[in-house]
Amino acid sequence: MFQYSSKSLFSGVSEELKVALLFAAFALAFALQAPLVLAFNAMLLALAGYRDFPKLLAGLLPFLALADIGFFIFLQGTGIDLVQLTLASNLRILCLFTATAFFTFSTDVFALLRLFKKMRFPEAFYLPLYVLFRFLPEIEHDLLEIAGIQKTRGISKRNPLLYIKSILIPLLFTVLQKSDELAIAYYLRKRRESF
Repeated sequence: MFQYSSKSLFSGVSEELKVALLFAAFALAFALQAPLVLAFNAMLLALAGYRDFPKLLAGLLPFLALADIGFFIFLQGTGIDLVQLTLASNLRILCLFTATAFFTFSTDVFALLRLFKKMRFPEAFYLPLYVLFRFLPEIEHDLLEIAGIQKTRGISKRNPLLYIKSILIPLLFTVLQKSDELAIAYYLRKRRESF
């Protein structure tokens, strides 16, 4: 879903323009009507040749539902229009995810890294972005693997809370394990460079 495709229509477009589009999509998701931004992002994904949009939505909907339940539990009785809040936040999150999917589908991570180095951004700025976009495909692969394992164990989407719990906990564990290994490797590399 988040894998870079060199066959994308936008893979030949400069990274500067794609970064500008990404930040513009993020800003517009909060400044304009989110349905318009979501439609624009979906159109960009379709033009780029992205075919996993239903899978992106299907993977995101259980987590949006969990967030909505949290809104209703914790914000009930505060005078906030919870229906409007949940709809607005869900549309904004979908906008951010579709913009990110377009960006990762059409942008080579190493070209992005070269762009940030060329622009002389501090490493503290671009390194987390690089790590995020570099490991999104691996996280997706782990998610699909864990979902397959839970399916063989007989845990299905019919019980959504059990399903989310049985996927989220192992996924969180693997992501934390990978981040720990990455942090150690980065620390050792910096330490070696200081000698």
